[in-house]
Amino acid sequence: MRNCSRRWPPVAGIFAKRRWSCGYRGWPCARVCATPGCRARRPWDSPVAIEDRVGPYRILRLLRRGGQGSVFLGYDDRLQRRIAVKIYPLPADRAQRKQVLREAQLVAAIDSPRIVKVHDVIVGDEHLAMVMEYIPGCDLEELLDQGDLSLASIVSIATEITAAIALVRQQRIVHGDLKPSNVLVAPDGHIRLTDFGIAGNQGNSHRSGGSPSCVSPEQLKGLPLDVRSDLFALGCLLFRMLAGWHPFMRNGIVDNQAISKIAAPPLPATLADGTPLPEDLVTLVAQLLAKDPAERPHNTHEVRRRLHDIAAQAPRRLHYPLGDEARAAFREEAATEQPLQIPAGLRNQGRSRMPLRAGQWALFGVGRDWRRRHWLVGGGAVLTCLGLLLVALWPRAHRVHVPMPQLAISAASPLPADRVDPWLLEQVRDLSLQVAPTLVFTGEAPGFRSTTLDNSLEALRRPPPPEQLLISLSCQQALCVLGLERRAENWQRYRQVLLVPDAPAAHWHELIALAVNELYGGGH
Repeated sequence: MRNCSRRWPPVAGIFAKRRWSCGYRGWPCARVCATPGCRARRPWDSPVAIEDRVGPYRILRLLRRGGQGSVFLGYDDRLQRRIAVKIYPLPADRAQRKQVLREAQLVAAIDSPRIVKVHDVIVGDEHLAMVMEYIPGCDLEELLDQGDLSLASIVSIATEITAAIALVRQQRIVHGDLKPSNVLVAPDGHIRLTDFGIAGNQGNSHRSGGSPSCVSPEQLKGLPLDVRSDLFALGCLLFRMLAGWHPFMRNGIVDNQAISKIAAPPLPATLADGTPLPEDLVTLVAQLLAKDPAERPHNTHEVRRRLHDIAAQAPRRLHYPLGDEARAAFREEAATEQPLQIPAGLRNQGRSRMPLRAGQWALFGVGRDWRRRHWLVGGGAVLTCLGLLLVALWPRAHRVHVPMPQLAISAASPLPADRVDPWLLEQVRDLSLQVAPTLVFTGEAPGFRSTTLDNSLEALRRPPPPEQLLISLSCQQALCVLGLERRAENWQRYRQVLLVPDAPAAHWHELIALAVNELYGGGH
């Protein structure tokens, strides 16, 4: 089977152009085709590649789907780096939306190696996307599902989480959702704290935010939160790493009544591998899980000091143990066949809402990385380029000379007498002007002659037209060949059409229009 390589389907009839060929002795590709099995490829026969994006960022695959939103692996084509994109639904209330956006911008201002960096904040009509640095590896939830951790790894994780809490506390931020899936373990064996999706300023109250596994008693009561709320969540996380279960788990779910009123159960005497628990660590966990915030440690400095003392009591190691223990839980980096369901509002109308730094200026959300002087210089350059482009692209008359057409019509041809002169030439002229309105025809051919005689000095000095349009028509008994050729000094372009002599005039018009469009549609 021979397939045609033309992009658009052929018009019904017997016609040919040099680019339409089935690869068999130049036979034309048409509805009536001499080659069996000849067919034209249509644009809708080919699959269409669909690319999902959030603003300027390309989305590759789904990483994790959670209760608050989904996390995707993406790619920043401008900076050539992988990114993680978490998409949150926005609340319907306008004031709540503004609060969520303010909190997202506040978190994006944090810059620390212990916190996942937020590169951008994209806002759509119903969703918000946090564009963050991508941390390969796994999260603590995945790591704990793989098995138990050594005491050295548990203490190092708690120490780094405490350091991250201390950093955000300096910005008067409460994480409020310190659960294992929000603690990322990087390939270097260190942790990164992420997902401040419900984080707020210190002193704010969060009545419904936070996962049940890390919610504090005061959070359940709707009281104002401070760093001690995150320390309570750290106590829950430490208890789970040491004991293997959540301290307030009842019948497979976290019991809010137990969090508010029932004391945490005692820790086991040893880890699963038989390592005895240091008494100082048991005491610290009990204090972190106190119901009354006043009975917990008041700041992170005390907790970090006590964790350092516990780590100093253990034998020194030559390497960092967490990286080796977590390697088996690291996620595969190959793409998966997960469907990408990106909200249309983020893909099409999403705009960056990162806060501007000192000395920056933006116009309608564009150019937030440029300073004012860069805008002025850039604006002047753009206006200059637009002016030059306008002058260059301003339409100018394109003069074309049309000699007398070459006609060779057999007496046996059933061609109607009125089909050639002047009908055929008028069709070529009118269709050419429709495709290229700047054409100015002159010459001897009927229909192309100038209607006014210009004997001015300027007309006499004007050089001859730089291009010619040659028209030829050859008709035998069953077939006519119309030839149209654009000829200049160093190039030429030729199209021909096969026409049935006794076909309707409308059919001839359709085929001539297609040839003229290819002749002049690509420019002069």
